[in-house]
Amino acid sequence: MTPKFIEAMDAQVFVIKSLWVQNSIMLLVLGMILFFICYSLMKRKPRHLVASLIWLAIALWFFNSPFFGFSTVAVSPEGIEINYGILSIRNDHLPITAPWKVVTAPTGFRKMKKVHLIRIGNHESMKVRGVKDLDLLKSIGAAIDEYRKWS
Repeated sequence: MTPKFIEAMDAQVFVIKSLWVQNSIMLLVLGMILFFICYSLMKRKPRHLVASLIWLAIALWFFNSPFFGFSTVAVSPEGIEINYGILSIRNDHLPITAPWKVVTAPTGFRKMKKVHLIRIGNHESMKVRGVKDLDLLKSIGAAIDEYRKWS
């Protein structure tokens, strides 16, 4: 039986990187590509249309590739909502029992700097630096563990 305070709790939303900025970048790129598609259709330039469609495919691939991690996580008793952005087809709902791990990896040209990310199931977050952001990733894991205890 779950305690009443857990039943009354809403989802806890954690913002790793600004989803607003991420969605703005995605929509700006999409808008530019759609402009060139419309331009090539109006001017009847098939080469430009093909090039624009290739750029559209590249943009959609990039925003859904492993290079692009999720930006927000919502943890609730029903599960974990992962959000990559508006153009991503990888937005997912995971069970609260999904395994998580905070990973620290070297980065940079000489591998001297360290970045942190959280891996939930088979999804990876955006990479962040600094103690404050590392604490945020650990608090996401703590929230998952807290809800997992009561489910």
